[in-house]
Amino acid sequence: MRTIRAAIIGIGGFGAQHVGIMSELAKNGMLDIVAFAELNAEAYEKQFQQLVSFGAVHYTDYEWMLAEHPEIDFVAIATPIAAHKPMCVRVLQLGFHVLVEKPPAATVQDVDAMIAASQESGRLCQVNFQHTSGRAFRNLLEQLAAGAIGQVTDVTGVGRWKRNRSYYDRTRWAGKLTCDGQYVLDGTFNNPLAHLLNNCLLAAGSGDAVKALPEEVQAELYHVNDIESDDVSCIRIGAANGVNIYFYAMLCHHENETPSIRVRGTEGEAYWDYTNKLTIRGRNGEQSLEYEADSLMQNMYLNLMRAIDGSAEPLYCPIEACRNFILASNGAHESADRVLAIPQQYVVEREDNDSTVRLLPGLSERIMDAADKGQLYSEYPFPWAKPTRLFSTKGYSRFELPIGMAR
Repeated sequence: MRTIRAAIIGIGGFGAQHVGIMSELAKNGMLDIVAFAELNAEAYEKQFQQLVSFGAVHYTDYEWMLAEHPEIDFVAIATPIAAHKPMCVRVLQLGFHVLVEKPPAATVQDVDAMIAASQESGRLCQVNFQHTSGRAFRNLLEQLAAGAIGQVTDVTGVGRWKRNRSYYDRTRWAGKLTCDGQYVLDGTFNNPLAHLLNNCLLAAGSGDAVKALPEEVQAELYHVNDIESDDVSCIRIGAANGVNIYFYAMLCHHENETPSIRVRGTEGEAYWDYTNKLTIRGRNGEQSLEYEADSLMQNMYLNLMRAIDGSAEPLYCPIEACRNFILASNGAHESADRVLAIPQQYVVEREDNDSTVRLLPGLSERIMDAADKGQLYSEYPFPWAKPTRLFSTKGYSRFELPIGMAR
């Protein structure tokens, strides 16, 4: 593979992770970091110096950067969520391939505009859902497509993490539904555990996003922290191929558990988790595979770079495959209608390092049982949970909940 030329927009926050990956690839002679765009470069001295050491030129305006460097092959976009769509569309229109951080957008109309820009420009757009790139998950999709557990009937994802107050104080848009008049929908499934929901949807289609198109969504969204969005959620999705997808998440668990997915089929079950473990019990008996940890983000970069260089290898997560994720996310908010506060009588607050954390012990104790039964929280039932409506996503193309809502 030839040396690919790249640029990055946004080097703070999670952008620092991108800088690290790009630097490793540059050290190995696989990537030429041509330039970077950052408005507040003085705030990120480490990343600034790292990029400059590879000869990258700093700009404050990304369009100026691209006009000055038409030789760039692709641009990594690691900016806040609301900036993904306008930047991605513009970069594609200017003729450059894109790697954009997840979630690619907050609304279905925005992701549709990104898909259109990619198709009209003929440029690739890879979304950094890096958990699609691990060898265990790639193997899972191959096994499901080959019928290892028969026909897939349902997929269940469970994520239990702890996020303290400092997590929500780290940036202006954390835990918000909107920021500066733009949607961010920064809750469990649209940001911290977005990889889990996205992989559930991919597994439901055995890797084919078209098969697992969400047709109906029912969701319950709650918060224990003083935020606009959800830190507790459950979602039930009916896909076009008849597969049911169940998603359970909480950011108020007493520790960080490894997120996992169970896939049931007519002839067995499969289990995958974030540690690159895969177990399949199906028509060929049981097999348990545990892969060595690899750099998931580097996998995403290399996958895109090979595609730019002419490889026939498909992208792990093209923008087109992400429409299901956005459709499920928007459908969840439409179904729930609002994010409900869980009464403090069910919540425990304690000190956590230099911050505080709010926990929901009742859910921590019984979330796995609810997931095993495929029940929404109000069906279980938990005393703080309220039922919601089933929302049809057939023909859905625009998310139009009121801007500025604090629901």
